[in-house]
Amino acid sequence: MTRTAVGITAFVVALLLLVVGGLALAGSRYISGNVHDELAAQKIAFAPAGSPGLPADIQSYGGKAVTNGADAKVFANQYISAHIGESIAAAAKTDPRIKGMTTFSELSGLARTDPKNQSLSGLVDSVFRGEMLRSSLLSAWGWDTMASIMYAAAFFAFGVAVLLIIAGAALVPAVATRVGLSRLVPAKPVVPAPG
Repeated sequence: MTRTAVGITAFVVALLLLVVGGLALAGSRYISGNVHDELAAQKIAFAPAGSPGLPADIQSYGGKAVTNGADAKVFANQYISAHIGESIAAAAKTDPRIKGMTTFSELSGLARTDPKNQSLSGLVDSVFRGEMLRSSLLSAWGWDTMASIMYAAAFFAFGVAVLLIIAGAALVPAVATRVGLSRLVPAKPVVPAPG
């Protein structure tokens, strides 16, 4: 392959990377915007700082609205999960069959064996709702994480494209001469003199 062919190939690949980077950047902004808009519309917020319902390890989130993936993950895994655990532990004090159970599936199985137990049925409903909200929030976090990865990939593609444009310009003699890069790559290969 000649220098010109390699340089033109570098330009073509750079162009493709610019298109891919642009699409990744647009996709990132679209996803991130959607996650924000959907979470903001739900008006989910942490309990006020200092309140007994807010676990000690997330007091810094007190009163904050959940509007991005990172906050959604904290709300799901450290706020809702804690409340679900507290509800199950409280119910286990009055119903020893619940002791050691931690999941909706376990509680639901127990409730099917005792369908007339209204407090157990209420607990199952509460845990189910909490787990569904957790699932939705963790999905929002996952999509927001994907948007962040796409954002980084876009700028990586842009950076590689710039390097390929510079390399291509240096390798194509007509372009290299015009932009002053001809001295970077010799026009003819240097062959040592015999001898």
